[in-house]
Amino acid sequence: MTPRDRFTEFMEETNTAGSGKASSYVRALDLLGPILAKPTSLFKDCCNIWGITTITRIGELYEYVLEQQNLGESGIFGGEKPISYWRDRYCSAALNSFREFLITTRHETKLWDVFKQPGISADDLVKQLSKQKLDYTGVIGKEAIREVKTRVNQHFFRKMILQVYDGRCCITGLDIPQVLRASHIVGWAEDKDNRLNPTNGLCLSATFDAAFDAHLISLDEQFHLIFSPQLKDHHTNKAFQQQFQPFENHAVTLPLTFTPSQSFLQYHRERLIA
Repeated sequence: MTPRDRFTEFMEETNTAGSGKASSYVRALDLLGPILAKPTSLFKDCCNIWGITTITRIGELYEYVLEQQNLGESGIFGGEKPISYWRDRYCSAALNSFREFLITTRHETKLWDVFKQPGISADDLVKQLSKQKLDYTGVIGKEAIREVKTRVNQHFFRKMILQVYDGRCCITGLDIPQVLRASHIVGWAEDKDNRLNPTNGLCLSATFDAAFDAHLISLDEQFHLIFSPQLKDHHTNKAFQQQFQPFENHAVTLPLTFTPSQSFLQYHRERLIA
């Protein structure tokens, strides 16, 4: 996959579906390359945006493009069309997102390197993941660093859980990535020490993820699906009979590695809605 393709994927994952931001920002960077190649440009060496891997260089380019956009027709964007891409600051905004993409990719690569160690235990995995720092103070602000780290960790957890569950809902076997969720057994906000613990995760389709998160369903000591009394109250409903009832007391498909922790599941079971 090319850097352009990876950036497109990054933008699609981190922005609201249908917003058009991904395609607009990719287009902005495609248009920016030839403009930077102009004789009057101070960044002719950056005309291949997709080949830049230095985060500080992208930061310098961002400041330059921002300045040139403000100069309007008297800067390097003079006479360039479509005007909206530089007049409405799409080029600088796209560069800012590309810088965040590079920071994100670098940090996520470090997380995957830890995960891929042969035979690593869940405890060691969590310890080593927690030691991976994302420190770009001076490149982006501290608040932005926190936001990037949170987003990277959330995306990494999702990808990790989908990988160990072979890309399938552990209840239904559904294998459509767009409707699969990486469900925390003990919630993200409840236990920050186990946010990246794969034994604290289940791969569930959207409906079952919502039910699990609402404590309407859980798993017993044998990893069988159990229902809360409140959910069972809907036993006369046809949708319940078709979508939920067939799976009651059935064993879920366990992951290839990192079996769900029974201590986390016990915590979850104790909170089933009566």
